[in-house]
Amino acid sequence: MSSRWSLSAAVLVGLLLPVQFAVNSALTTRTNSPVATAAISYGVGTAALLLGLVVAHRGRVPLRQLSGAPAWSYFGGVIGSAYVVGSVVLTRTLGAALAVTLVIVAQTLTSLALDHFGALGLPRRPMNTTRVFVLVLVLAALTLQVL
Repeated sequence: MSSRWSLSAAVLVGLLLPVQFAVNSALTTRTNSPVATAAISYGVGTAALLLGLVVAHRGRVPLRQLSGAPAWSYFGGVIGSAYVVGSVVLTRTLGAALAVTLVIVAQTLTSLALDHFGALGLPRRPMNTTRVFVLVLVLAALTLQVL
């Protein structure tokens, strides 16, 4: 995958975050439950992923290779579920802009720490001046958002 394509894909994925927050928030007005909304969201997402698995991999899953995965690597869905429930609650109470800004700040802080320490199997990418500047910018964005 080319670097240019990866950067474009990252922007497109980033565009989806506030849309996901808003869509799930709208669904919550019908379910009256962030947990029910997350369950529906994950149910629809699971159906889409199963279709993608069939199309992209002809339904084959490398089950033998899964046995060597660390136990913590299976908790992505649990983390994602908490994320969806949290995003619904935050969007309804703070509004989409502030909720997304807070999430981006938290994501930036966490990702810089994960990269710096090479945690969870990631390659180590130490803090440097540019990364500190990025952190300052996202914190400035949060400050402007809450003023």
